[in-house]
Amino acid sequence: MNKILLPFMVFICVFNLKLTAQRSAFRSGYIRIGINKIGDGLDQQLSPKQNVFDGRYGAGTGYVFETGHIFYFGKKSAENQPVNFGLDWTYISLNYNKMDEWEDYGRAAGATEIDVSGTKTAAAISSKLGPVISFNPIGKLVIDARFQVAPVLRFFDLDYSQNYGEPNQQSFTFVNYQKEEMDDSFEAESFKNRIAFGLATSFGITIRRKAIGFAIDYVSGKVNSYYEATEGSLGSSAGKEKIPVHNLQFKLSLSL
Repeated sequence: MNKILLPFMVFICVFNLKLTAQRSAFRSGYIRIGINKIGDGLDQQLSPKQNVFDGRYGAGTGYVFETGHIFYFGKKSAENQPVNFGLDWTYISLNYNKMDEWEDYGRAAGATEIDVSGTKTAAAISSKLGPVISFNPIGKLVIDARFQVAPVLRFFDLDYSQNYGEPNQQSFTFVNYQKEEMDDSFEAESFKNRIAFGLATSFGITIRRKAIGFAIDYVSGKVNSYYEATEGSLGSSAGKEKIPVHNLQFKLSLSL
């Protein structure tokens, strides 16, 4: 029986290798895993509110995970096809960063008392869709250039205060406790009230050979977030604000 099956097993292996060798350079599915940087560093010359409203979150290097598919308009199997067009749909993009620079910010600003509470988490989930152009200059080398639009849900969890109770008190949080005092049905600490929504645009490029590649994406937009802040003699403020969020990503790309 083994002698009979052996030729068929050899044929299947050879056929599989042949298919692999003939596979188009324009592969569609992908998974991307890497690191990201959100916003800019904190400026001790600015108040906490001014920093956040200026897109400065004091976040360290974080992580990003994405999966999606390129829907090509041209035939992926066409020979001698140097260029292909399509739609790149990133089904899901997950981002996580830790806003861990706030204590250093307070010390650099000369604060005598600093309190940082909350998980100091900046996280996001989005889906991105837009056109892509793919170049196949030689062999299995492919360069993808894409532009995508992304609806984004962001979660911020940080409560910062310095010199509490003093005339020069500074504070910032991504919730609105004043609204809770005015509206009995509003629970500031509720998870949903720490969620900010907005739209972003994403520009990216991937350089890949066969299944392995390297991707860079720059995502920029604004999200509408609750906040409450105190700025010394300027007093306190609270409400909702569209705050800028810039995200630079470096990722290892695996094409499927």
